[in-house]
Amino acid sequence: MPLVVRLCRGSRSSPAFFIWTVIALFTTRVKSLYPKFTMAERKVADYLIMNGDEIEDVTSHELARRLDVGQSTVMRFSKKMGYSMFGEMIADIKSSGDLSTEIQNDDGLFTVMSKIEAKYHELLKGVVRSNTEDNLAQAARLVDGADTIICYGCMESGLLTSRLCWSLVGLGKNAYCDAEIIQVKRRLRTLDPNKDLLVVVSKSGDKVEPVGVAKAAVAKGIPVLAICDASDNPLSRLATSSLRVIEVADRSTPMTSMGVDAGVMLMTDTLVASVYQQDRKKYAAAYRGGIVAAFSERRE
Repeated sequence: MPLVVRLCRGSRSSPAFFIWTVIALFTTRVKSLYPKFTMAERKVADYLIMNGDEIEDVTSHELARRLDVGQSTVMRFSKKMGYSMFGEMIADIKSSGDLSTEIQNDDGLFTVMSKIEAKYHELLKGVVRSNTEDNLAQAARLVDGADTIICYGCMESGLLTSRLCWSLVGLGKNAYCDAEIIQVKRRLRTLDPNKDLLVVVSKSGDKVEPVGVAKAAVAKGIPVLAICDASDNPLSRLATSSLRVIEVADRSTPMTSMGVDAGVMLMTDTLVASVYQQDRKKYAAAYRGGIVAAFSERRE
């Protein structure tokens, strides 16, 4: 799939137009996942970063031969990067533009906005590519079939979890959200493993608190739906089903991680829409009834 090139007007003080190429998932994902790569995978990452502007239609076998690594290492690297096929990754690298979305000291404010917009596109595209029809369907079936749903997320993820919880309540689901880990674990004791569900939102998938809650649910046999980073992580390994988002490890400035929350919201909204698709008539009636009831109470 070709990359999108956006034409954006510069700052008011500049007569120029700035063309920002929405570069692919590659550079951001490498920065995020680098600590989790094996030494052989880092060799692949370093080579592609250094030679991305000159990369040709190289095969996984040829790249492995050049770097003196196994072909399985190259394939595993592309999978960790969120690509279903090695060729997709190479196509993205080849199509990447020369202009960076990094915000510079002398950037005008409109240019800053344009670069942030480009970063959003980059991360949202990564989220879409990291998920499949099958894992969306599995997650939707878990939520659709659950009588009671406990939603948990801590810190920033807690706000996103609360948003998801209220969206599920809007569909008529019996959903609860609590940021207190002790309270969540108490609630888990009341759940029925055959009827209920725990949803855990953790952008990285490796924080102690969400992993601890997931472990408590697994110990009771309660299914766990995780919304977490696309890379292999402790939470995804515990989960019955996972929806994948993109976490950016670099938090050195406010701009480096911008767009990450938008990716989580894309995934939670997709989950709600996927649940709605399971039984549109039932959920449409529940949603309309909830809205009507809420406005009736407000008028009273």
